[in-house]
Amino acid sequence: MVVYYNVADEEQVKRLAENIEVHKWNGETIKCKRFFGNYGLDILNYVDAEEKYFVIHCDYKRNKVCKPIVYPGFKYIAVSELARRSFYEMTGIDAEVIYNPVAIDKPKNVKKKKGLHLIVCSRLSSEKGGWRYDKLAELLDNKGIKYDMTIYSNKTKKVDFGRPNVILKEPKLYLGKEMAESTYLVQLSDHEAFGLSPAEALTLGTPVIVTDIEAFHEIGCKDGENAIFVDLDMLNVDIDRIVKGLPKFTYTPPKSNWDKYLDNNSTYNPNDLVEVTVLKRKYFDIELKQWFTYGDKALMTKKRKAYLEAKGFVE
Repeated sequence: MVVYYNVADEEQVKRLAENIEVHKWNGETIKCKRFFGNYGLDILNYVDAEEKYFVIHCDYKRNKVCKPIVYPGFKYIAVSELARRSFYEMTGIDAEVIYNPVAIDKPKNVKKKKGLHLIVCSRLSSEKGGWRYDKLAELLDNKGIKYDMTIYSNKTKKVDFGRPNVILKEPKLYLGKEMAESTYLVQLSDHEAFGLSPAEALTLGTPVIVTDIEAFHEIGCKDGENAIFVDLDMLNVDIDRIVKGLPKFTYTPPKSNWDKYLDNNSTYNPNDLVEVTVLKRKYFDIELKQWFTYGDKALMTKKRKAYLEAKGFVE
């Protein structure tokens, strides 16, 4: 498996490069057996593959920004039945449903914190229901409930809830321990095609507070068992019910059958050496323990190259 990107988080690339090959796409034609792409990326026009697939992870009927794009020669995979149906109704083209894999490592020695601790792992944009988190905090404050709401999101420096119990933090690659220790994970979106964070939290045994939308029902959120549903207008939110909590539950995420498309014949070794060209005017490589300047050639591991390529240091 090889992952190509236009723009990427270097820490995410570093994590991926331990297991699969990762490259910044520079306009070259990509030749492979199977290609999977999403969004309206230019890269889709530079693919020479035996099989080409476009992955649909949007409820196009509810999303007013993203519009479905039809690419000649591509087949379609939807991450949920909802995503499949909305794409079909908009384009007349059917898709195979393959659920997102819910693969989160269960942390060790987890102890639930006493009190009401809420965790949010989401953008704070309008379609993700940013205002609803503030409304939930307001309802808790008005009831005099002791709580904390920790929000892991991008662009947190531009947001101020003005509430001491709402804590804004930058995203992290792994939030399994934080999810497992929380009372609830909260996801108050207008619409989703799948809902990965709630599925991860439920897998870790943490119930969720979610908006009453189809995607959350499809991944297995059940009101009163592993979830508390709230209306999109945030009226009639039962704070007492939230404070009381839910009993322990068992949860199995939707089965993902991506394996059918993956050949178990990887020859990738992250420690293989490759030659790179330095793009930075001057930098000291802490792994190679050497200074480099623009145009220098260097030998480094594939995983190191992937990380520095994402930072714009080498190619």
